[in-house]
Amino acid sequence: MASTEVAENPPAWEPLRLTHIKPSFNSQESSLAARQDLWHKFILYGTGKYKATEVLKRVIDACDPEIILPVMYKEEGPNKSKFLAKCNPNAIENLVKQGLCVILQNGQELRIDIVLGFLDSQELKLNPNRMIAQALYYRYEPTKKVLNLDDFENEKSLGSIFCPVSLPKVLQFVLRCSRMGIFNTNRDSRLPIRELSLKYNKLTAIILFEKFFNYHLTKLDLRYNQIGDVDYLRYFSEFKISELWLDGNPLCEKYNKCQDYVQAVKNIFPHLQKLDGIVIDTEQKFVPNIQSNFLRDDTRSCLIKQFVKHYFTLYDQDNRQVMNGLYDRDALYSMTLGPVTNYVHKQIIKKFVMNRNLLKFVDYAKCEEFLLRGPEKIISALRNQPSTTHNFKSFHIDLLYEEDSHLAISVQGLFSFREISCPPMFFNRTFIIAQKEDNEYCITNDQCYLDGAPANSNLAGNSEMRSETRSAPKFDPIVFSVSEKEQLLTFLRELTTMNMKFCQQYLEEAHWDIRTAITTFMNMYTVNNVPPEAFI
Repeated sequence: MASTEVAENPPAWEPLRLTHIKPSFNSQESSLAARQDLWHKFILYGTGKYKATEVLKRVIDACDPEIILPVMYKEEGPNKSKFLAKCNPNAIENLVKQGLCVILQNGQELRIDIVLGFLDSQELKLNPNRMIAQALYYRYEPTKKVLNLDDFENEKSLGSIFCPVSLPKVLQFVLRCSRMGIFNTNRDSRLPIRELSLKYNKLTAIILFEKFFNYHLTKLDLRYNQIGDVDYLRYFSEFKISELWLDGNPLCEKYNKCQDYVQAVKNIFPHLQKLDGIVIDTEQKFVPNIQSNFLRDDTRSCLIKQFVKHYFTLYDQDNRQVMNGLYDRDALYSMTLGPVTNYVHKQIIKKFVMNRNLLKFVDYAKCEEFLLRGPEKIISALRNQPSTTHNFKSFHIDLLYEEDSHLAISVQGLFSFREISCPPMFFNRTFIIAQKEDNEYCITNDQCYLDGAPANSNLAGNSEMRSETRSAPKFDPIVFSVSEKEQLLTFLRELTTMNMKFCQQYLEEAHWDIRTAITTFMNMYTVNNVPPEAFI
């Protein structure tokens, strides 16, 4: 009876802190770390401007070969963060052996303190294994035997659990959970899956050390990942994969000839019949080179992708006034509507009074009127349009023309109206972008085409878009040019009378957000916390 009481009532404990200043891990600390009824708190110093995903992935890597799944990550200051986790004591021991210090990009040190036994499981009733298994249960389609793990890191039902399947050991852990969540089988049983989809997971390779799938697996979808070589997929070579999707991975750009691409893939998947949606081994014995985005030799790839992300993030804001500065002073804008059959769409487009479709014109005098010139008129027209949400996963980008000083790009994809329940619409925009001073670029021509009924129902993300209300995407203003930084420094100096050194310090800590810098200064000035040397 006594032993039963001990099992049901774990002994009381006192939290113990492991510190990077003097890392150690004795037997008492190891015993506390091994208790699965307790949460441990990880305190991270030196996070700086690094994203949470980058920081957490590096910590998970440092625990290798053990695994931890961080939950409730939170920034506590400009250079400090925290999260909670339960884990094998070997994972903590591995961190201690590294001095509770891991290296981020550019050699930045991330220092770690760990408070063992920070919380009781009764205080935080969260079971990551069970939540992952539950998410997998809803992602499995039993009739077709399809397991959909697309963009699993951002699975909403996981809440605050960070589960990056781009890391091989995390993917392996998730597949183990699928045994429990979908089939309730033992560890050695193989999953009866015919189709596996792993799109949008930032995978660089598939490295698994267990036999997870039975030999019914015939279709594999790995689109829009970061796989650099088909050799990194040899794990699946033993299966009779007949259909494979690799579009949107760097490996697709390695081959100049379609035949070379097909042959390289068939060396790993000898039973392949369909590649990137095209039947192979037909009489022509080749497959067209399918690319989601055509950016020629990739020399402008970074610029174009940055522009597209920046433009449509600003366009989806609640107030499109933030688009000031994107259009050149002599920029032109025109908008054309295609066929619209949906009743709700027909009601919405009544607000688009500037339809410049020449086939629809009755009064050709409006042809010039509907060609808007200058940023004031353009942005005013854009502000009158309903709020939107663009689906970046559905985007296809083509570089139409380029010279040293300007380029033309075409962007097409899907978007929905944020405050109106209706199916998504299709858009195609052609931009002429010209280089200005300080290596900045402005739009000189913007042609927008909207279609109520997408002709291509297979656009990536079409099935994922829902008509539910969405909030505006987060936008962090970034200053790119030297002259803009100088203007902000001068403005802050004139406003606060601080010297340039302290003005720059405030702006850098605010990531060059002038509003945040001013607010921080006013808060510190109010409590007499600005040093006198700031005004010398």
